[in-house]
Amino acid sequence: MEQTVENFYDAKQQKIILWTAKIFCIVPIVLYLVFLVLSASLNATLLSDLLHINNDENLQNMQLFLICFCSFGLIFAILYAVSSWICKYDEYLNYKMQFILLSIFSLNILNLVLNITIYSQELKPQDTIFKDKTKQKKFWQLFGIRKWYTFDYVIIALFVGITLALNYIESYLLPQLPNGGGVALKYIPLIILAFIHSSLAGWICGAVSSLLAILFIQSGFIISPWSFILDYFLPMTTPCLAGWMRFKVTNDKKYITYINYLIMCITIMLIIYFWQILAAVAVWNVLYPDAIWKGYAGWLYAFVYNFIHVFLFTYPLTQIVVPIALRGLAPVYINRFQQHYGY
Repeated sequence: MEQTVENFYDAKQQKIILWTAKIFCIVPIVLYLVFLVLSASLNATLLSDLLHINNDENLQNMQLFLICFCSFGLIFAILYAVSSWICKYDEYLNYKMQFILLSIFSLNILNLVLNITIYSQELKPQDTIFKDKTKQKKFWQLFGIRKWYTFDYVIIALFVGITLALNYIESYLLPQLPNGGGVALKYIPLIILAFIHSSLAGWICGAVSSLLAILFIQSGFIISPWSFILDYFLPMTTPCLAGWMRFKVTNDKKYITYINYLIMCITIMLIIYFWQILAAVAVWNVLYPDAIWKGYAGWLYAFVYNFIHVFLFTYPLTQIVVPIALRGLAPVYINRFQQHYGY
């Protein structure tokens, strides 16, 4: 826990802020519950009229997507509510990034505006990265700008090999969706490397792995330089963000520790989801319009299809494996990097 410092708001105002945050977080929970019940209970005829979809199979896919979307939003809204109810004001300030990201993931606009307002008042100019030399040093070290040793290059090579092996397994040994995609295992070692080493190491590993993966990617999955960049290169370099999203790294079993891991995984998966939607809209839908489900617009098809691939297949496995691995590797990060490099 960070040391308590003099705050902008007094004790009475702090209580009002915390209670306001607690009340605001009830709104998205109620809304998600209402939409979840409506999505699950609406009959096919009414849903077809609302969405203008006539194909029964596509209608079921869309209904499943709405249920999953509302479920994910409800989960993050509940996580935000629990975090708000159990935290004290100092914790609310210390974990500001977690609260901001949770409010974004749950589409909790009220709490997002409240958080930004409070944090902007509590932030002291001398604590910003532009004024604090220690934070500047930590920022560049998290990126990976420091002296590297043989160990650094060896561990990158090791994780490149692991990533390629998992990429091969998911391409040839695991079931695939009709138009590509399935359980993506390759992101797990990339997240772990970026976390225990640096963002630069994670980016290099992802970039090298994506280039080497061309050797055994199934024919037809890369049809242009843009399809490679959007489907492989950018998604495989995105896990490097884990190096900047360590927050408070420990190997304990505290609630906030698991929230940190959850935020890290979901943020990375959302960005990967964005790249693959962009690939579908800009490349695949243009070249293969017949592959789009009947009754779907191209962007809606990309939105739903990649949601199934990323959040129903890939994300759950990543969210289970990564925290287990990082809890075990946290001492490695703490002992070797935090103590050796002094951050």
